[in-house]
Amino acid sequence: MTDTRRIAQGVADKMQTRDPFSIAESLGFIVLYAPLVGVRGFYQRIKRNHFIYIDPRLDERQRKLVCAHELGHWFLHRKINRIFMDTYTHFRSARYENEANRFAVFLLFSDEELEEIAQYPVEQIACIMGVPPDLAEYRMRGLQTRLC
Repeated sequence: MTDTRRIAQGVADKMQTRDPFSIAESLGFIVLYAPLVGVRGFYQRIKRNHFIYIDPRLDERQRKLVCAHELGHWFLHRKINRIFMDTYTHFRSARYENEANRFAVFLLFSDEELEEIAQYPVEQIACIMGVPPDLAEYRMRGLQTRLC
């Protein structure tokens, strides 16, 4: 089991929910909706306050995905300052974005609910999940590993 999967499952188990908004609220996050340019959401910490900003133009399913993604950054990359990294280093932040995406799909979708759609083509699964096909395929590979 990957660390990302293990951490996401641990969060869902501990919080007894897969709803990222409930998890964020339980952790004391402030979720704000603001029109954003170039991003769908972001996480920010200011003086011990944790904020998740989400573009209100997203549909509810995409808002959940963005919230789960930003929680992924908090659980996985809390010590990393991505803005500094992007501005002042040559380090590629794509790895952290991919990890946050993977955390989000493991948090939002249990193996049990995905087993019901496992026989569908990956494009249809991606549509049901509301994620890009490569992310749906990654999540379903995790499911297939568990089923074997």
